[in-house]
Amino acid sequence: MAKFKKQNNKKEQGKKDSEIEILRLASDGSGVGYIDGKATFVPGLLPGEQGKVRIREAKKNFQRAEIISISRFSADRQPAPCSVYPQCGGCNLQHMTYKATLVWKKQWVIDSLQRIGGLKDANKKVQNVIGMQNPWRYRNKAVLHRDAGGRLGYYKEKSKDVVVFDDCLLLSEATNQRIKTLQRVLGDSCPEVKTVTFRENQAGKGMVIMHAEAESEQLEKKLQELKKEKEFSASDCILIITERDNYKFYERWGNLKFGVSPYAFLQVNTTQTAKLYGLVLEWTDLKGREEVWDLYCGIGTMTLMLAQKTGKAVGVEENPQAVVDAKENAKENKVDNVSFVQGRVEDRISALAGKPELVVTDPPRAGMDREALTQLLALGPARIIYVSCNPATLARDLKILTESGTYQVEKVQPVDMFAWSHHVETVVYLSRKNPDDRIEI
Repeated sequence: MAKFKKQNNKKEQGKKDSEIEILRLASDGSGVGYIDGKATFVPGLLPGEQGKVRIREAKKNFQRAEIISISRFSADRQPAPCSVYPQCGGCNLQHMTYKATLVWKKQWVIDSLQRIGGLKDANKKVQNVIGMQNPWRYRNKAVLHRDAGGRLGYYKEKSKDVVVFDDCLLLSEATNQRIKTLQRVLGDSCPEVKTVTFRENQAGKGMVIMHAEAESEQLEKKLQELKKEKEFSASDCILIITERDNYKFYERWGNLKFGVSPYAFLQVNTTQTAKLYGLVLEWTDLKGREEVWDLYCGIGTMTLMLAQKTGKAVGVEENPQAVVDAKENAKENKVDNVSFVQGRVEDRISALAGKPELVVTDPPRAGMDREALTQLLALGPARIIYVSCNPATLARDLKILTESGTYQVEKVQPVDMFAWSHHVETVVYLSRKNPDDRIEI
């Protein structure tokens, strides 16, 4: 089982330990039970488990506690394979079997849609989570931080303390080796490099971005030393210092090739992304003549896939560099029935010409802006496919789209893009109840 560190200092000696039984998991992965009638959140405890805990933070209606000991264990508990799991903020569900994490992720989606979205029959609409056959070594990107000694690691949860690891089980072996080599070459030099981003495509080529507050002769020297290492050779890896360089590497989905700039958004789980995109394309049920809009389109991955199946596709994206990448990707792939518009979605929808039959929207964790939702309702497409990485903001937005009776939720499919964390991706299909009517706001 995962080891949970007990705090022992003079400040803790006066605090009372309490017994608790965990009844369910909160959407952040914490176990939830009650002490003297007050909801108590305990990271690391699972439903059905009993143990002794110590209150760490008390609020009016709830409190947070830490594990002191566990007296009854759940059948869903497993030893966390990561050696720094108790300290690292990267994962928070490794102490559960993978099967159990999928069950709870489905429940979190249902809870959000019922409680926030008002979707009473969510338990019937939400399908089982599409999981991974092998939920390890899946991340194609990691942002690591350097401590005072130059060592690389993730931040400890709710802290700026750096947790150093020997082998991150979510990253490929090649990425782990690049991390070790960069750490060895830099040592404690170049303190201006505070953060390093590691990326990797399906072909195994890496992109490493050293985020430097300033440049120095020493940093330039270390850069040249790194390029002599096998892991950083020109054929294996692109090495970049902050925004000085703007190289790209390439990723493929299906028959399309996408150029990825250093700071461009890309789904972090390549294997599950293929399943996610395949699901969206299946649900579109395009006949080849429709007009489709892709909101928050990034570098145009989904937009170009949609364009191959329809008459006209339009992508809207706020990030200027992403739009540049999207246009170049369209040109590279010889897709000429697509256009891209730069700007905030809420500012662009009403100004665009055309009437799409289908809108695909994939906003950031904050969800869609209220004005964007208003504009989407006014636009009135027959169908909407909403892709979300945050069940709470998804539920909030679905309530706005459905509360007038205009749209109805047909299907909800969670996808496990972030194995061993509490995060879950969700795809929702909405249809307009009266597809021949336009909506007036």
